[in-house]
Amino acid sequence: MVATRSKVLCMTELSLLTAIIFLMAFTPLGYLRVGAVEITFIVVPVAVGAVLLGAKAGAFLGFAFGVTSFMQCFGMSAFGTLLFSAKPLATAFCCIVPRVMVGLVPALLYQWLSRHVKRKSLATAVSCVLAPITNTVLYLGCMVLFFQDYLSDAYGYTGRGGLFFLGWLLALVAVNAVLEAASCLFVGTAITETLQKTLNR
Repeated sequence: MVATRSKVLCMTELSLLTAIIFLMAFTPLGYLRVGAVEITFIVVPVAVGAVLLGAKAGAFLGFAFGVTSFMQCFGMSAFGTLLFSAKPLATAFCCIVPRVMVGLVPALLYQWLSRHVKRKSLATAVSCVLAPITNTVLYLGCMVLFFQDYLSDAYGYTGRGGLFFLGWLLALVAVNAVLEAASCLFVGTAITETLQKTLNR
């Protein structure tokens, strides 16, 4: 009976977090857009769910994030639409696969840290901030893998490829990455710790 209630509670929480992701994706809550610059805050509910509900739920929430990200490529995101017009299948991969890892990696790290670190708040904070870092690194890695030549031409990049190109991309999105990491560190950690206390986890 207790196990059944716990399962129902987890499913309810997963459903709510999924609904929040879709709500944020299609309202101004999820993205801060300034011209071609996009800062996403959807990593926050993904990180919260990853820490609270575990790896499978984290991966599912990351998948939901990825699906909404791909949907943005149909006219809602200038950059996403640009990528989709060039390579549709590669764009789908870049939008979805890294985002699954955004939920999976922090969940696995939290499971490990919770067994080896005495301060639960530290484990929560580190796991939450890892979500946007994973998002930035893997997404840009996909850009290098699939769109290096295309983006080099589009933005006038004339330097060396590979890691040098990745470093150039990181420099371009440095402000985005810092703001996303800060939001997830402070907001995500605060929400997660509050829910952990409320739910006695």
